[in-house]
Amino acid sequence: MNDLSVIIITRNRLEKLKRCIDSLKMKLSEAEIIVVDNGSNDGTVKYFKNNHGIKLIALDSNIGVAGGRNAGLERCSSSFTVFIDDDAWIENLDFTKVREYFISHPDVGIIAPRILYPNGDLQESIRSFPTLSALLWRGTGLYKLFPNVSWYRRYINNNTSNIHSVDWAIGACLIIRRELIDSIGHFDKRFSLVYDDVDYCYRARKADYLTVYWPDACIYHEYTRISSKGFNIDLWRHIKSIIRFFLKKTNWLS
Repeated sequence: MNDLSVIIITRNRLEKLKRCIDSLKMKLSEAEIIVVDNGSNDGTVKYFKNNHGIKLIALDSNIGVAGGRNAGLERCSSSFTVFIDDDAWIENLDFTKVREYFISHPDVGIIAPRILYPNGDLQESIRSFPTLSALLWRGTGLYKLFPNVSWYRRYINNNTSNIHSVDWAIGACLIIRRELIDSIGHFDKRFSLVYDDVDYCYRARKADYLTVYWPDACIYHEYTRISSKGFNIDLWRHIKSIIRFFLKKTNWLS
């Protein structure tokens, strides 16, 4: 069994994927790298078929982020798995220290790094589990006018300096221990675009595993809010994922 695997989901972003993998080979040279291609037509499959050190899973069609992650997990049996987005790259990640923390804290199932935008600004990546009021405040833009409302401030976690447990962290980069995966299973593939990370952290908490923010580890991530593009199919899928999460959380949907 490998001690560490990295799973990357990609679709038509070959150049960004190359950058991501270059950082992995430099910062996590001991890791097995698994690329799950969600039906790309930009030459990704051809490029990595002959790329040494990469395990390629080439899918015929786009089965979504959660489905792709599950396809990677089916080919992975490592003690620890890093999920990283193809538009992210590692600045600093000392896996020896992360492994030691996991071993000394058996109740920790997920570790999430600090995330920066490419320009170096801090990216919001850790939050409390969402409430409808917080999401409406965020979605309507009222948080810009009234950012200090108490229940909204509880949703936005501003403690980014210390190692501490959080409700959930965005899936741009998550390190997950095998025992958690064996306990709660794979990602819910019905979350095809977003909220698979919220759902997984929520299921981990229900199984008595913690998600921990680890600011000493750091990645860069090219993130653009879906809502910034106006109403489109991705925004609609985002809204449906939010609805699905709340239905699951209230036991209306299993």
